[in-house]
Amino acid sequence: MSNSAFPHRRATAIAALADLGMRIGDRVLIMLPDGPGFAELITCVEEEGGVPLPLSPQLSAQEVARVAAAARARLVLIPVDRIPALADLSAEPVLMNDPQGPWAAGFRLPADG
Repeated sequence: MSNSAFPHRRATAIAALADLGMRIGDRVLIMLPDGPGFAELITCVEEEGGVPLPLSPQLSAQEVARVAAAARARLVLIPVDRIPALADLSAEPVLMNDPQGPWAAGFRLPADG
């Protein structure tokens, strides 16, 4: 991927965080495979004042729920293909505007986490 794509992908990631309602200090679980999108999203979460918490993208909904509760996380960012695997989370998935990015879906978690 060329460096010229990075500003667009960064803007897309920041827009995705805003769509999910990320606030300064929010803990954000990031369940993406390794790669450029993963690193970019961690950077964007930090730059927007969030706390990125990387997790294995292969965890079950129950495992994610336990980690989210312990970390008091408000958001989970996932690839679209992982939505069915996390269907048991007490949250509705939010699809992002740019399904090309690895941050194409996320969940807003209950405030009591």
